[in-house]
Amino acid sequence: MPRPNTSETVKKQIRFLLERLLTHVNNESSEQDYDYWEKKLSVRWSKDAKKSTNLIVQTELKVLVNFCNEIAHRRSGVRLTVDHMRNCLKILKEWEILADNRAKTQGSLQWHFTLNLWSKITEQNLKKFEEEWDKRKSPGLENLSVKTEINYDNFGLIPDISQIYGREKELILLKQKFFQNSPPCKIIGIFGIAGIGKTSLVCKLIEQIQEEFPRVIYWSFLNPPLPLEFLENISNIISENISFKTEDKFKIKLIKFIKILAKSRCLLFLDNIDAIIEYENYREYSEILQAIGQSKHNSCLIITSRKIPQELESLAGNKTSTYFLELQGLDYQTGRQILGDIDTFHGTEDEWQFLIQQVCYGNPLFIKSIAHHIQQVHHNNLADFLLTGNLLIEKIESILNSYFQQLSNLEKAIIFELAINRNPVSLSELEHNIIIETDGKSIQEGIRSLSSKILLDKKDDYLTIHPLLIEYFTQKIITIATEEIKTENFQLLRSNSLTKTTVPDYLRKIQINVILHPIIKNLIHDFQENNLERKLIDCLKTLKHQPSGQIGSIAGNIINLLNILKNGHLIGYDFSHLPIRQVDFSNIRLNQVDFSYSQFFDCIFPQTCGSILSISCSQFDPSLPREYLLATGDSHGMIYLWKVKQDGKLELSKSFPAHGSWVWSVALNSEGQLLASGGQDGIIKIWSITTNLSINCHSLPHPSQKHHAPIRAVAFSADSKFLATGSEDKTIKIWSVETGECLHTLEGHQERVGGVTFSPNGQLLASGSADKTIKIWSVDTGKCLHTLTGHQDWVWQVAFSSDGQLLASGSGDKTIKIWSIIEGEYQNIDTLEGHESWIWSIAFSPDGQYIASGSEDFTLRLWSVKTRKCLQCFGGYGNRLSSITFSPDSQYILSGSIDRSIRLWSIKNHKCLQQINGHTDWICSVAFSPDGKTLISGSGDQTIRLWSVESGEVIQILQEKYYWVLLYQVAVSANSQLIASTSHDNIIKLWDIKTDEKYTFAPEHQKRVWSIAFSPNSQILVSGSGDNSVKLWSVPRGFCLKTFEEHQAWVLSVTFSPDGRLIATGSEDRTIKLWSIEDDMTQSLRTFKGHQGRIWSVVFSSDGQRLASSSDDQTVKVWQVKDGRLINSFEGHKSWVWSVAFSPDGKLLASGGDDATIRIWDVETGQLHQLLCEHTKSVRSVCFSPNGNTLASASEDETIKLWNQKTGECQNTLRSPRLYEQTNIKGVEGLNYETINTMKILGAFLSR
Repeated sequence: MPRPNTSETVKKQIRFLLERLLTHVNNESSEQDYDYWEKKLSVRWSKDAKKSTNLIVQTELKVLVNFCNEIAHRRSGVRLTVDHMRNCLKILKEWEILADNRAKTQGSLQWHFTLNLWSKITEQNLKKFEEEWDKRKSPGLENLSVKTEINYDNFGLIPDISQIYGREKELILLKQKFFQNSPPCKIIGIFGIAGIGKTSLVCKLIEQIQEEFPRVIYWSFLNPPLPLEFLENISNIISENISFKTEDKFKIKLIKFIKILAKSRCLLFLDNIDAIIEYENYREYSEILQAIGQSKHNSCLIITSRKIPQELESLAGNKTSTYFLELQGLDYQTGRQILGDIDTFHGTEDEWQFLIQQVCYGNPLFIKSIAHHIQQVHHNNLADFLLTGNLLIEKIESILNSYFQQLSNLEKAIIFELAINRNPVSLSELEHNIIIETDGKSIQEGIRSLSSKILLDKKDDYLTIHPLLIEYFTQKIITIATEEIKTENFQLLRSNSLTKTTVPDYLRKIQINVILHPIIKNLIHDFQENNLERKLIDCLKTLKHQPSGQIGSIAGNIINLLNILKNGHLIGYDFSHLPIRQVDFSNIRLNQVDFSYSQFFDCIFPQTCGSILSISCSQFDPSLPREYLLATGDSHGMIYLWKVKQDGKLELSKSFPAHGSWVWSVALNSEGQLLASGGQDGIIKIWSITTNLSINCHSLPHPSQKHHAPIRAVAFSADSKFLATGSEDKTIKIWSVETGECLHTLEGHQERVGGVTFSPNGQLLASGSADKTIKIWSVDTGKCLHTLTGHQDWVWQVAFSSDGQLLASGSGDKTIKIWSIIEGEYQNIDTLEGHESWIWSIAFSPDGQYIASGSEDFTLRLWSVKTRKCLQCFGGYGNRLSSITFSPDSQYILSGSIDRSIRLWSIKNHKCLQQINGHTDWICSVAFSPDGKTLISGSGDQTIRLWSVESGEVIQILQEKYYWVLLYQVAVSANSQLIASTSHDNIIKLWDIKTDEKYTFAPEHQKRVWSIAFSPNSQILVSGSGDNSVKLWSVPRGFCLKTFEEHQAWVLSVTFSPDGRLIATGSEDRTIKLWSIEDDMTQSLRTFKGHQGRIWSVVFSSDGQRLASSSDDQTVKVWQVKDGRLINSFEGHKSWVWSVAFSPDGKLLASGGDDATIRIWDVETGQLHQLLCEHTKSVRSVCFSPNGNTLASASEDETIKLWNQKTGECQNTLRSPRLYEQTNIKGVEGLNYETINTMKILGAFLSR
C-alpha cells in the first residue's frame, strides 16, 4: 500500500481541516451559513468526562470537502478535493489522532470518526498538531530537500502530487526502465500536449524510485537560468569538490559537468525544457542535452516537453539507454473521477462522454479548466455548457484565446502581472504594481471576476497560474508590447512593468531574458537598431505631453528596453518630467542624462561602496518583526548601515565616513544599538545607533592603550559589556564598552591577529593568527588557556557555535577545522576540505545547523554541521569573499566581497535574492610612456586609459570584459607598443596599443598576480604572485622562462634593473630579494632585511646602484645593491606606503601613502624635500616622467594628479567621467537622501 503524501502542502491541508472543525464546534467561525452546515454534518465534543478532548465527526466525505472549501477563499487559500481529504484522514489515522468508527469502510460514503485532540482550545490544538507533524512526518517527495540537501523549484517546492489521476500503467512501465533494464536508462523523455500531466507523472515516479539515487534534483524551466549558470549550479549541487571561475568558458564548464555525472549517481529532472529551446539566449542548452545523451555516466536524466527536442531525436533508437513516452489523454472513468472530486455536475452519460473525450481529449488541465467554467457560468449544468457550441479544442491556444478575448482591461492587467512575476504574488503586490483605471473596481474584485474565467491557483495568501498559462501569457505580452511600441497606443505597457526591481535578482534576470530580449528582437526586425533607438526616444517625447498619472509604467518599460538596446550606456538622454517605475539603474552608465523633475518608483541605483571588507548583522528588531540591521565596512573607510526588510531585501539607511582608509572589521551588538569598527588607521571606534539611525561616535581608546598597527578584528561579547580587538601588532585587547578602558592586553601570538570571537557565555575569547595557531583566552584574567595547532598556514577567522560546544577555524591552508569543546578541552574532530584557495571568513548559523565559508577561490560554501559535508558551493563572485554572516533566523547568508558586491543568498532555494554592486573608479596604477607624452592608468572600473599628458584628455580606452576585474598594476613596454596589466584573476594580459587586441599568458600562477614589469628591451616580463613565486615570461612567445620560489609569502612588487640583468622583488615576508636572469640559476643573489611589514614597492635608481622600497611599516628605505647595505630609512608617512619612484637623475625619491600624501625625499640627505597633500584618499601609485619634470600620482579618490617636480604645484588633475557625470537630478521625487547623495558623488547635480 503506498504511503500517504506528507508534503508541506498536505500539512497545510490537515491544519486547515482541524481549524475548520474546531472553529465550527467552538462557535468561533464568522460563517454566515452556520445553521446550514449544522444540518449537513455533525461535529461535537465527547460527553465522556475522561474523553472531553475527543471531537466526534459524522458526515459524507464530499460534504466535509465542501464544508472546508466554503471559506477557503476567505481564510487560508487552501482548497481541498476528495482525494486531498482522504489523504488527510489517512495520515491522522496512521498517527492515531483519528479513530475510524465506521462498521464498514469499503465503499462507504459516510464517515464517522473521532479526533483524539489535546485540548478544546483551537490555537492550542493547532500548535500541538504542528509539533506532532515535525516529529512524525514521513519523507515524502517535497522533503527531497532534506534528503538530497538541495532542491530547485520555482516556488521552493516540488509540485504537489497528492492528487494524481490514473497513470498506473505508465508508472509501472517507467519503473521497469529503472529496475529491469540493464543497464538502466540514462535518458527518459515524457512528451505530450500541455496540461496532459507530464510533470505530475514524473513527480509521482520520483517519489517511488528516489531511494535508488543519492541525489535527486528537480529544476523547472519555467524560470530558466542561462546555460552557464545552469551548469555551474547543478555541478555544485552534485559535487562538493568542484568550483567554477566566472571567466570559465562554456565548453570548460560543460566538460566538468559531464565528468561529475560520470562520477556521481543522481536523478536529474528537467521539467518543461521546450520553454527554453526557442529563446536565442539559451542555444547552448542544445549542446548540454546532446552531451548528456552521448556521454557515459551513472546518472539518469528525465525531461518533459511537448515534443522530442531535435537534439535527442537521434538517440530515440537506442532502446537500452533511452526511452521516450508520449502521454495520451485519460480514460473516461478517470475523467469522471476528476469532475466528481471538483463538484457535483448534472448531465447524461452521453454528455459526460462527449465532454471528457471529445471536448477535452482526456486532458486533465482542460477538464479542470472547463469544470471551473461550468461551475461559474453554467451552474454545474453540462447540457447548458454544451449548447454554447464551438467546443472542440483543436489547439490549446484556441481555448486560451477565447478566454483572453473575454477579459476586461483590469483582468488582463492582473493575468499579465501573474505571468510577469512567474512566482506566486500577493494581493498587496498586485495592488502596488498594477497602474490602471479600474472604473471603481478594486483589484480584489478583478481577481474574483477573473477567477470565473481562468483557473487561478491560490497558495496561502498568494496567487499564481498554471505554468502553461504563464507561458501563453508571456508570449501574449511579447506580441502586444511589440505592437504597442510600433503604434504608440499603450495599454499593457501603461498598466504593467515588464521587469520588476521588487523581485529577487535571479527572477529579474529571467524576466529580462524571456520578456525584454524577445521584444527587442522583434522590434529590431521591424525597425533596425538605429531606427529603433529613435522610435523609443520618440515614444518618451510623446509622453511628456501627457498628465503624469496617465503614463503609468510606460516610461520605465521604454527605459528598460533602451538599456538592453544600448548595452548599459544611456548617455545624453532626456528622461525629464517622467514617472519612472521599476528600473534597475545600478549597472547603467548615465552621463549627461536629464532626470530633472522626474518621479521615481521602485528604482534601484548604484552604491559608491568600495571593496566590502567586513560585514555584521544584529538580531531581529523587537519593534519591527523579522527586520534587522546590517553593517558593512569598505576599502574607502566608509560604513554602510542597511535595514534588512521582512522580504529579505536590503535597503540602505545610512552611510558615513568612519576611518581614514580600509575598514577591516565591523561588529553590531545583538540589539543593533552599538557598532564597533576597526580600520587600517589603527583606530577603534564605538558608535551608538539611535532608533532613528543617527550615529554618534562615543568611545576611542586612550593613546597610551591603543594598538600600534591596523585593526583586523572587532567583536562584542554577547552581553555587550566587552569589546575584543585584534591587530597586526600581534596583540589582542579587551575593552570595557561602558568606560572605554582597556582591561587586558593579550600577548602571545607571534604574527598579526586575524580574527577574534567571544564564546556564547562570554567567558572565553578565541583568536586566530598568521602564526598558524588559535589561542583560547580567559576573558576574566586575560591568560592564554589553550593554543591549538594543526593548520599549515595563517588562521584568519574563528567562530564559536551558538551552543559553545564547537569552534571552527578557517585558514590559508584551504581548510576549515572543527574543534569540539568538552569540559574545557579542545579536540580537532574534523577538517573540511573543498576550497581551492585561502579561506578568509567563516560563520556558524544561529541555529547551529550550518557553517558558511568564504574564500580566495571566489566561492562561498555552505556546510552541514551534522554531516560535515558541503551542501552547496555558491559562485559568481569576481574576487575573494572577505566577510560573511547569517541572518538571525538562519534562513539567509549575507556576504561581502572584494569585488564590491553585497549578496543575499537564500539557504532554502540556494539562489541569490539580491546583489548590491558598489562602483568605484579609483586609480590603482600609473606609468608614463617612454617618450613622456602619454600616461597609462589602470583603475577600479576595469579600465586601462591612455591620457595625453599635454591636454589631459583620454585618447584611448582598453576595457576588461568582467565588471569585477580589479586592475592592480599596469606596465608599458620600452617600445611603447604593449601594455601589460595584472589583476586578481591570476592572469597576465598584454594589450596591443595600436590594435586594442588583448593577449593572455598561460595561467601558470596559482594565485593572484600582484605586480609586473617589462625588461628594458621589452622582450621579457617579470611577475610576482600570491602563490609566493616570481616568474619570467617571454613576451613574443607568451610562455614562462623561469620561476623563482624562495619567498615565504606573497610577492607584491617586482622590478628590472636598468641594464635588464637583475630583478628585485618585495614580499609580504618582509624581505627584498635580488635575482639574476642571465643563467639557469634560480637561487637569489641577495636578501635585504630591515622592514617590519609587507613590502609594497621596489624600484631601482637609474644607474642601478641603489634600490628603494616602501612598506606597510610606514617607512621608505634605500639600499645599496652591490652589498645589500641599508643606506637610509625615511619616516613620516602615517600609514602604509604603497609606492616609491626615483627621479631619472636619482637625486629624488617620491613615495605615495595610505595617508593620502605624497612625500618627495632628498636621497643623499634623507630630508623631506616636498610634501604634497591635495589627494583626499590613499595614493596608490607614483611615477616620474622620463625627463623628470613631472610627477604623476594615482589615488583612491579617483583622480590622477600631475605635479611640477620643482615647485610642487599641481599642474593638472585628470579624472574620467563618473557614472552619473553631468546628470541633472534637479527637482526629482521619490529618492531618499542617501540615494541623492550617492548620485551626487557619482557626478550628478541638483542645480547649476
